[in-house]
Amino acid sequence: MSTDYNTMAKEYQASKLLPWRIYMESYSFLRWLGPIKSLKVLDLACGEGYYTRKFRREGAQTVVGVDVSPSMIDLARAQEQNDQLGITYHVADASKLALVQEFDLVGAAYLLNYAQNKEQLLSMCQVIADHLRLGGRFVTINSNPTYHAPASALYHYGFTSENKGTHEGDPVIYKFYKEDGSYISVTNFHLKKETYEWGLRKVGFKDITWHHLEISPEGIDMFGKAYWEIIMHEQPVIGLSCRKA
Repeated sequence: MSTDYNTMAKEYQASKLLPWRIYMESYSFLRWLGPIKSLKVLDLACGEGYYTRKFRREGAQTVVGVDVSPSMIDLARAQEQNDQLGITYHVADASKLALVQEFDLVGAAYLLNYAQNKEQLLSMCQVIADHLRLGGRFVTINSNPTYHAPASALYHYGFTSENKGTHEGDPVIYKFYKEDGSYISVTNFHLKKETYEWGLRKVGFKDITWHHLEISPEGIDMFGKAYWEIIMHEQPVIGLSCRKA
């Protein structure tokens, strides 16, 4: 049960404009990354390049984006053609990637949560480690393994998240809604926090830290604190950072 982004690339691209993704997800992710000026950055599961472009605009020296979906990479390359930032994109499976490059930072907005079991997770973690210099960092956004709210809890924000079970490998279904009530569906998979930490340590990562979402000052000014109360309490997604020992 995998998600075919080739059939909904533009729709998923549009979901990046939901307020919570701009004023919580993006704001938090960039804070977890810290200063990236002059760094060599690899963006895994880059999609249509939303964060890839942000990394370059934040001053990264080199930025490479990788995604398994050809349609997503087509969108990314089209935007690079229109606004040339010097980003290179590859169509590749992030669990099998073998670039002849080493990076200071690997970022990923939703990658590890596509692993259905320990074996798949370990393959992803190994690829990440293989592409980092010693001391390099991996920072990611992930489905929150401890999120258990009803699916309808987050509809107010333009999406829902439903855990189909609490066993490892059980699907986590995200639905992103359009104004007409239609939606696209994305499937992640549940793994425990301990499993993620195990996979990262197994390939040599240390300083593993989980991060909660925050709201940008602009988001509070624009919508008010009350608007964000539910999603701040429920925390459907979470950050994770670590360093290659």
